[in-house]
Amino acid sequence: MEIFSAFIEILGVIAFSISGAMIAIRRKTDLFGVILLAIITAHGGGLTRDVIFSFSPPAIFGLKWYILICVIVAIIVFLFARKFSHTYLENELRIEHINDIFDALGLGAFAVVGVKVAIEQGHPEDALICITCGLLTGICGGMLRDVLTNNTPFVLVKRIYAVAALLGASVYYVLYIYGSIIHINETFAIIIGIAVTFILRILAMTFKWNMPVAIK
Repeated sequence: MEIFSAFIEILGVIAFSISGAMIAIRRKTDLFGVILLAIITAHGGGLTRDVIFSFSPPAIFGLKWYILICVIVAIIVFLFARKFSHTYLENELRIEHINDIFDALGLGAFAVVGVKVAIEQGHPEDALICITCGLLTGICGGMLRDVLTNNTPFVLVKRIYAVAALLGASVYYVLYIYGSIIHINETFAIIIGIAVTFILRILAMTFKWNMPVAIK
């Protein structure tokens, strides 16, 4: 189970690192900016969660090699975009869709990871803490990335973004608590939680679902 949990965390780190690096490239930042935004996107949510809930030390300082993964991924994305810059710019819309897929995958993975961290910190009976931790872990890295690149955060305007993270975190928490009753183990609960968030985001992007706004 620990190996699978580590795999999910690494999956989220890679997915969000790619997303952060791609947005940094679109905003024409330099190599340092690409690396920094990859790290912030991948770890900003977890750091925000740990600071708000006083989880000590923040997870980012206990798993330093996760930062190395971010750096490597960011450099690979940077070099790819630099080598194929003409094609990269010509296919900006397609690249945005690819970025959305990685972002959705990272969102699902970290929404579940956040709930799992809260449970491991001794709050398995408190649904509000666990689900809020999942939500913060999923969305805050992207929020910090968007603020730094002078974009309106995805969570405020992007199609069914925070709602998808909230639902995925809630599904995982319910399955974790009541899984033994309906014969669902934790591994399957994690997969379902991620899948709920990912599928809802992809459907929202495909069919252009949005939360209602006051003035169009």
